[in-house]
Amino acid sequence: MKAASVALAMLLLQGAYDRSDEVDAAPERFRFQRELHLPAGAQGQSCAAIDATVYAHSQGRLNELRIYSGVKEVPFVQTTSGVLGQQEEPARVMNLGRQGSAIVFDLAMPQRAYTEVVLDLDGRDFYATAKVSGAQQLGAARTDLGQFVLFDLRSNGLARSTTLALQETTFAVLHVEMTVTPAPGAAVKTFEPDMVRGAAVPPSRVAQTLYTTVATTTTFAQKNKSTVASLQVAAHVPIERARVIVDPAFHHNFLRAVTVTGRPDTATTAAADEAVEGEIERVDQPAGINGIPAIRSEQFNVDALLASNLRDPATVTVSVHNGDDAPLPLRSVELQMRQREVCFDADPGATYVLRYGDAEPVRSPVYDYARLFRASATAAAATLGPETPNPQFREETHERPYTDRHPEVLWVALLLVIGVLGAVALHNARRVGRSK
Repeated sequence: MKAASVALAMLLLQGAYDRSDEVDAAPERFRFQRELHLPAGAQGQSCAAIDATVYAHSQGRLNELRIYSGVKEVPFVQTTSGVLGQQEEPARVMNLGRQGSAIVFDLAMPQRAYTEVVLDLDGRDFYATAKVSGAQQLGAARTDLGQFVLFDLRSNGLARSTTLALQETTFAVLHVEMTVTPAPGAAVKTFEPDMVRGAAVPPSRVAQTLYTTVATTTTFAQKNKSTVASLQVAAHVPIERARVIVDPAFHHNFLRAVTVTGRPDTATTAAADEAVEGEIERVDQPAGINGIPAIRSEQFNVDALLASNLRDPATVTVSVHNGDDAPLPLRSVELQMRQREVCFDADPGATYVLRYGDAEPVRSPVYDYARLFRASATAAAATLGPETPNPQFREETHERPYTDRHPEVLWVALLLVIGVLGAVALHNARRVGRSK
């Protein structure tokens, strides 16, 4: 009895993990295909960007993409622009004080490459010029890293920036000499070292993060002192950034709050909207008297990671809040995702096709190519042709077993068997104890 129960449990456990609803991928299993167009004479590493159509028609299951050359499956790897696996880290402020008219301090930096340092500065209505140098340790010779302009002009209805935008570096210590000037009309006329409250180091960008536009509109409505754009997004397409494009003939400074709101089109009235807040701004002014530095700062993007449209078509609204100011002359609004690419090794003269869109889940591919992949700066830029039906597609008509369509039954049965085995073991233990 006990041996049979154990055997049954092992069979159920094997069935729970042996998911026959995931099948091997053959060329005829995919509904759609896109030709991969390569530059003339291209060979070796080649990469093509995935667009919103691939996401929508693969139902977001990018592990089910396949590349074929004829009937041969071609190994490939998927990459995402700007994903480095790093987190924001603090930089410790040391030796804070004053040197003449400048506020000086050192920053103990994380042991990794970095490109930006965001200073946590107390106070409002100021301009600051920060001279930055780097060293491998305190007291060692320093290397000049440049001069950066920081500012807070919020009382004038403009923006604030306290970021040191460096070239990528790995210095263990940064030395900062910061000269602060009150902005016109500032309530505080002098700024002390204690205005430096800390610093944070965002993830490094080895290269500029690239984005792919998934929806765009040039139509706007004015609602409650806001300029509103509405965009339709297909199911399963990720939204990671909203970009507002202002008429290039408009040169005025501004600061506007922006709200990006997503709602699935199939949502009930009780479903809550998913909203992300951000700002767009421009500050462009020449150097002035009293040491006021020249400023050139623009930000037209709002990071907006929305999940409301992952399973259903969604309507995303981008609202630019004008307040009592005149509406900005907007040219267009775009929704974007970070660029995803498929990269593979191309042979001269060969043709390649990307296939996707299986009605049933298929097993994820496992390629040594993906494990050993190293991105090349000279990879050929392939492009996706228009989507067409896969002429080899064959609809699966077989009826899957009940346990395949309802794998949770296996888990319930497994738990029941474990419970029975536990009860039998407990009963036997008590009987042995009484016999003693």
